[in-house]
Amino acid sequence: MSKDSLFIVIEGLDGSGKTSVSRQLANVLDYSFKGKIKLTFEPHDPSCSGLFIRQVLMKRIRNFTPRILALAFATNRLDHCDREITPWLEGGKDRIVICDRYYLSSLVYQHSPDFSFESVMFLNEMARKPDIIFFISVSDRVCYERMKIRNQPKELFEKNLAETRKKYADAIDFLKTKNNDQIIEIDGSGTVGEVVEKILEVIYAYDQKWKPQQPIISSTLIPHVFSLNGATILSIEDVVREFTKANMYHELISSEKDNIFNEFNKLGEEISLRIESMSFNELGSLFLDYISKLGYKVGNKLPWTHLDCYELEYILPGEILQRGAALLINENQRYDVIMQKAPELFEMSDFMFVFSPGPSELVTHYYERDKTQYLNTKKDNEVATSLFPSTQLVTQEDISDFVLKSLISKLIESNSDVFKDDTGVKEHLLHFTHRL
Repeated sequence: MSKDSLFIVIEGLDGSGKTSVSRQLANVLDYSFKGKIKLTFEPHDPSCSGLFIRQVLMKRIRNFTPRILALAFATNRLDHCDREITPWLEGGKDRIVICDRYYLSSLVYQHSPDFSFESVMFLNEMARKPDIIFFISVSDRVCYERMKIRNQPKELFEKNLAETRKKYADAIDFLKTKNNDQIIEIDGSGTVGEVVEKILEVIYAYDQKWKPQQPIISSTLIPHVFSLNGATILSIEDVVREFTKANMYHELISSEKDNIFNEFNKLGEEISLRIESMSFNELGSLFLDYISKLGYKVGNKLPWTHLDCYELEYILPGEILQRGAALLINENQRYDVIMQKAPELFEMSDFMFVFSPGPSELVTHYYERDKTQYLNTKKDNEVATSLFPSTQLVTQEDISDFVLKSLISKLIESNSDVFKDDTGVKEHLLHFTHRL
């Protein structure tokens, strides 16, 4: 019997490619189940336990016991289930959650000779059980090579992979025999696309309802990247012009006033579809233009980072200058990714806008401010500490809503003479923009 939802977990050694696989799997499934896929990960950042865990993993907190860490992970997981996983799966039909790490990782990393698998699972007994757990299996050599390519500081558990692999084997056997979990090992030595295709075959065999009616185009398996190189190729005004036509105002207003919101909702859906079809460079251009429309001055592309990152300035009352950055990263944002990139911004720590492409359901919106370290070029590259930038995520949905607001504003401005006799319609339109 088919289920209305599917809870998938992706596990693997550090460097196995599980995060890239999770992201691409979400993109592919979203192609067939638009807006019904949620990509998430653990530790789940928006909680005090999540922040504590991040500090431990980044070796900023060194005085802890395995039991304390296991309790932190279990608390974090229950919060994750209550706040995101369960509400999403039970919020409608045909919904899927893809989680990067879950309680299999806790068994591997938190158990010890005096803290058994049973003890770890006791802490996690209220966690929602996944439908399928995929373990991405690659050799130690491949894992080390991939971690080397990251060029990032190693986290706490990114060592002794041979020993960790043995722990995974024992933990998988425990979950299969004691907890009746369905765990599938997937060869992860191929490309991300090849690994995703293997996972999809298992999902389709598990339940045919998840198999797409139409073949998935191969481009969905190709990673998207930004390559603006300082150039912008599209503006908000360009998109507004695409949806502006002669007599548009009169056509919309000629319908019954009770239906005016429905007409603009339909227009909003058309704009959303147009933006979904754009390349990453077009989206990146709209992101920068959107920020400028909010009153921020967009400066030059920062030269020292391989990312598309731009200087920002904002003038507060009293001529107080704040500096920040606009960051474009070709993946749905995670706290740890942004934490690793923030030090590259040097002393520009006031604020940061991050563009997260893809469906808004795949985005984590909440980030705690923390301390971060950077090289102070003004003092012979001394290591300095500052408050982590105030971070705001911008999604495609934010840009779509802003385009629709801009279109309505243009209609009001270009038909000001009509509004003299029909101010009620103008009030309706302004009220509608406030709802966006």
